[in-house]
Amino acid sequence: MKKRYVLIGVAALLGAAGFAWCRAQTPPQHLPVPLVVAPRPMAAKSAPEVATNAVRPAFVWCPACRGRKTVGVEAEGPCRSCAGTGKTKSGFSKTEADCNFCKGTGKVFGLVQQPCPACQAKGVLSAALVEEFIACTNCSGAKMLEEEVAMKCVTCGGAGKIVKSTMGGSFGGKGGKGGSTQEQPCPFCGATGTAVKKVTRACPSCFGAGVIPPPPPPPPPKDG
Repeated sequence: MKKRYVLIGVAALLGAAGFAWCRAQTPPQHLPVPLVVAPRPMAAKSAPEVATNAVRPAFVWCPACRGRKTVGVEAEGPCRSCAGTGKTKSGFSKTEADCNFCKGTGKVFGLVQQPCPACQAKGVLSAALVEEFIACTNCSGAKMLEEEVAMKCVTCGGAGKIVKSTMGGSFGGKGGKGGSTQEQPCPFCGATGTAVKKVTRACPSCFGAGVIPPPPPPPPPKDG
């Protein structure tokens, strides 16, 4: 039993001596010196750039025709319903009567498409020119105008007078011997044969755009 303890002790001493000898044979290792790096300066955020020379469109739609190259101008033309005759025939007997569309005049007002005078039928204008446009002097920028148009009186058919019949006898002519007719001035048109009607139309000066080009500059004075 004692021999076993002795052998264990000898083995422990030999192991310790061998570990010390191996450590003595290994050269010492030195860790590298740590590098101290200065912190990087934070880059200052630059202010957002403001575009001072923004690209503007060279051309814009014409405000008068809105790019359609034509404008509607109200003009007087022949009535299509009666082919300009002012009369229409109806029924089996082909009775002639005044046309309901033109009121017997044979003419009607309608929009006629014409080349736009503002853009010369191009549909576009220079953006610099449009910026110089001013309010229309005719409609003050309202785009629409209320005008009075003289039309043929429907009641008297333009004659200025109406025919009124009177029956004889009492109570509406019962038992009477007949009646008579007499002409009286038309109370609706004041015996003029025409009736004035207010209509709202697009301004003929700016064609409903509300703006017009500025007037041209005055010519330079002539050297005397």
